[in-house]
Amino acid sequence: MDNSGKQNTTSESNENIPGARFERMSRSKSQIIRTRDANLHRAIQKHVPTGTRNVSIEIVDGFVTLKGVVESFRERERLHRFVMGLNGVRALKDLLTINPRESVNDSQIALHIRQALDAHAELPQGTASVHVKGSVCTITGHVRSLEERHIAEQVASHTRGVKQVVNELTVDPIDEVSDEATVRAIRCALDYCEEFDVRGVTISCADGKVVLRGDVPTLMDRTLAEELARLQAGVLKVENHIEVVPVPEEPAAARKPPAKTTKVSARKRRTAVS
Repeated sequence: MDNSGKQNTTSESNENIPGARFERMSRSKSQIIRTRDANLHRAIQKHVPTGTRNVSIEIVDGFVTLKGVVESFRERERLHRFVMGLNGVRALKDLLTINPRESVNDSQIALHIRQALDAHAELPQGTASVHVKGSVCTITGHVRSLEERHIAEQVASHTRGVKQVVNELTVDPIDEVSDEATVRAIRCALDYCEEFDVRGVTISCADGKVVLRGDVPTLMDRTLAEELARLQAGVLKVENHIEVVPVPEEPAAARKPPAKTTKVSARKRRTAVS
């Protein structure tokens, strides 16, 4: 007796079972995620500075974790910004530690930080008190805006020998700015940046505390929105609740080939004109 007909019928019935179809779709989605994570891993690995020791990269469904040791804050920040700008990165957990080759004593580090703070064009002299212990810098004092607080922390972080910065600066604005004016200023700043997609961002402000919500396609867009908000007058604190929702890549089959352009020689053009 021929059982081929029964086997074909059984296979066709299995194809129509919702559970089997869902399983195939899940396997296909998992394969896409693994391929995307592998591509991200290769791109990040190529960008790791040569000579950097023991930097490991873990990626799970677009969530990137960096571990290991770098020699300076600048190397760490460059790698951090590169990863945030990659399409497909949903979040970044930076566990990198800084271990400079040269050892600088605490008093020298504190002196260099004070000189750098006083020399910065956007910070008034005597902005902060600096204390360094075990290459960990603590800055205290009062600043006029959240941006000045951020600048002071960045200046201290980029100083040679600093492993960590504890920012205890207090924001004490000179002029009072209404929450409505703050929201308008942030919205204008976001709309001005045409190269970034921050159209899905909503802004609220209460007593100088700004809350950002919505979704953007890349982690860099999320960071940009927070940095622009921090720049505006009247902002004392920024809470960033923006979610990163990557834009799905267009399949290769759906992409339209570029239109063919016909080149016309100068001699033919002259002949046509005459």
